[in-house]
Amino acid sequence: MKAYLIFFSLVLFSARVSAQQLQPLVFSGGKNFVGKNVIQVEYGLNFERQINSINKIDQQVSQYGLVKYGALKNLDLSFSYNFTREQTFVSDQMRRANGLSNVTAGFKTKIAPNYSLKSDVGFSKNELGKLLGSFQILGISEHSIDSFLAWENNLGLNWRNGEPQANLVYLSGLTFTVPYPLDIIFEFYGQYGELAWNNYANIGVGHYFNADLMLEAYVGYGNTLNQQSAFCSVNLYWRLVPSSYNEK
Repeated sequence: MKAYLIFFSLVLFSARVSAQQLQPLVFSGGKNFVGKNVIQVEYGLNFERQINSINKIDQQVSQYGLVKYGALKNLDLSFSYNFTREQTFVSDQMRRANGLSNVTAGFKTKIAPNYSLKSDVGFSKNELGKLLGSFQILGISEHSIDSFLAWENNLGLNWRNGEPQANLVYLSGLTFTVPYPLDIIFEFYGQYGELAWNNYANIGVGHYFNADLMLEAYVGYGNTLNQQSAFCSVNLYWRLVPSSYNEK
C-alpha cells in the first residue's frame, strides 16, 4: 500500500502532455485502443473476503500491474503481473500463501468497426513450484451508444495451467459519464468450465484527473462454486503521450 501511495503521488505531480487527439479514458481504463506510440500504465489493488465461510477467516489480497503500448493505431501490446496473498484460518491455525500468481503477455487488434480480438499467454507456478502455462483468446465488442454511454462485451476461452479443456469467459458492462469527469460503471463477468463456475458483479466510480489520468473504485459480489464473497478494489490508469500529438 505504501508503494502504491508513493506511485500515485508521483503521477499526480508529473508533467503531462496534451492528449486532445486521443479518446478519453473510459470503460475500465481504456475503450478501443491507446493510440500509436502511447504507453498506458495500470495498477490495481483488490481485497476479497468469503461470506459465511466454513473457516473463520478466508480472505485474499491481490495486486496487479499492466503496461500497454500502442504499436499501431489499432494494435496494442501488453505485459502484466498479478500477485496474490491468501489467509485462511483452519483448525485454530492461520495459513498464509504468497506468490506471483501470474505473468502474462499479449496483444489486442481491431478486426472490424467496434470489434477487436485479444489474446494472452500466461505463466504461473503451482504449489510444488512447477511452471504452468495458460492461454486466453477473447472477442471484444465496444460501442458508444451516446456521448455519455459506453457498452462493452467480451466472450472467449481460457485454457488455465496447462489444462486441455477450456473455460468459457465473459464480461458485459456499461459506463455512464454523467457528468464529466465522473464515470459510473456496472459490470457482470465470470467463467464456466468443468472445474470453474463463478460469477461476479460490481459497481464502480471513475474520476478523471485530466485527459491522461484516471482512478476507479469498485465494490462487488461474487459466487464461486456456491461460495459467496464480497470485494472492493482500486485501480489507477496513467497515459504517457508522445509530444508529437501536440503538433497535430
